[in-house]
Amino acid sequence: MKATIIRNILGVAAFPLTVWNLAMNQLNKVAPPGQIIQTKHSEVHAIVTGEGEVTVILEAGLGSVSIDWCYVQPEISKFAKVISYDRGDYGWSRTKRMTLSSLDSVEELKEVLENLNIQPPYILVGHSFGGLSMRLFVSMYPNDVTGLVLVDAVHENQYVTGNQNNKFRRLVTFGYATSLMGLPRILKQKVGRKFLVKEYARHLKYIGYTLGAYKSMYREYRDSSISAKQLMEAKPLRDDLSIKVISAENNSEQWKKRQMLLSKLTNKTEHIQTKTGHSIHLEDPRIVIKCITNLIKESSG
Repeated sequence: MKATIIRNILGVAAFPLTVWNLAMNQLNKVAPPGQIIQTKHSEVHAIVTGEGEVTVILEAGLGSVSIDWCYVQPEISKFAKVISYDRGDYGWSRTKRMTLSSLDSVEELKEVLENLNIQPPYILVGHSFGGLSMRLFVSMYPNDVTGLVLVDAVHENQYVTGNQNNKFRRLVTFGYATSLMGLPRILKQKVGRKFLVKEYARHLKYIGYTLGAYKSMYREYRDSSISAKQLMEAKPLRDDLSIKVISAENNSEQWKKRQMLLSKLTNKTEHIQTKTGHSIHLEDPRIVIKCITNLIKESSG
């Protein structure tokens, strides 16, 4: 609430910059590559491609959107139905939800699937922060899911109160508080990842600087301790659920320990160590594609 008040005060105080920033948002506006699905609380942008007996659901990380899967989705769409979407106010989505926890994401996704009449079985893929909501989805709907891929996913221990990164919290709060007056745009600090195909350069120039992008990133991190608690209180995953845990190269011993915790989620969890950075699905998408493909084959018998 305090950050929102500061944001509005700065927006008024720096009125010329605010007008310029809002005008740039309109000037750079790009039509969504997917479709907009109306839910109870939101307008959710989703990209649905391919056909098949199994549906693969792609969940992006903190600050990321549906087009983050630009290398993975086209390949998997050759033999399965695939859906990627934008949470909260990221990308082309808009929401009236007051919180952006993992449970909010699961509820939103479930409604999107129902509205699109996309039936199980599902294979879930979650990158980084998105891994939390994918695990919670499996816990809540165990009979709907036949496989799970965690792409350098966070463990809930990272967001337990007291474990959060205060430096990062200050960064996202600063970005949100100054977003209305356009300071992040001036500093060229957009929300989103690198390595996307060139055809999405214009898309990122627009969605990376929207007010919703900074707002959603701030709110997701603000509610991350709530998400952590939701995971800690969730039912354990089925012991026979096939899981692929793909871990990036990371010098943090704490991160490595938490990846090992994920590798023990079920009796059928395979741990794959890579030499890539955190954005495995963008740096070396073949690894992710192979894991998803193997789970589809397994699901099909």
